[in-house]
Amino acid sequence: MEAFDLPTLDGLHLIPGLCDGVALGVEALAGFPSLHTLPHTALMGHHGVNVHGSESRNKSMIIHIKNTYEDKKVQDIAREMVGERTFMNWPFLQEGLVVAVSDGWFKYEKMVVTPGSPAKVVSTPHAPQGITHWKSKAAWIEERYSKRSGVITGDVEVLLHVRPLKG
Repeated sequence: MEAFDLPTLDGLHLIPGLCDGVALGVEALAGFPSLHTLPHTALMGHHGVNVHGSESRNKSMIIHIKNTYEDKKVQDIAREMVGERTFMNWPFLQEGLVVAVSDGWFKYEKMVVTPGSPAKVVSTPHAPQGITHWKSKAAWIEERYSKRSGVITGDVEVLLHVRPLKG
């Protein structure tokens, strides 16, 4: 063991807090996690969040995401979202382009139906194995956020198909 003497400030002083210009919350750099991007509530409770390979036995902070699209039809969400930029992989936000929206029965994409006319939202039914795949993907998202992150999403009724944007 060796003794360590802290250096003296010799006339300097420490300024508590963050430096000027630090971007936090919604303004933070891409990929920096933030709870300021989605409406939510949080409560302490027993939920069995996976911590280092086993379920926690103590209380955890559980986040409940509020569904801002709860009363909207899937077709309306598709008209609003397809072709727009959005952020994915919450809370580690990455920018992406929404190429389609789907529910348990249909996939909604924007297509030009007649040449020279604007693109319209067209629904395509899932194949029988596609319905099973969609349901398992939705259940996986619910389970992953719930047990790995302590985030309650509620029932996943709509999925966005997003292509990541680079650069």
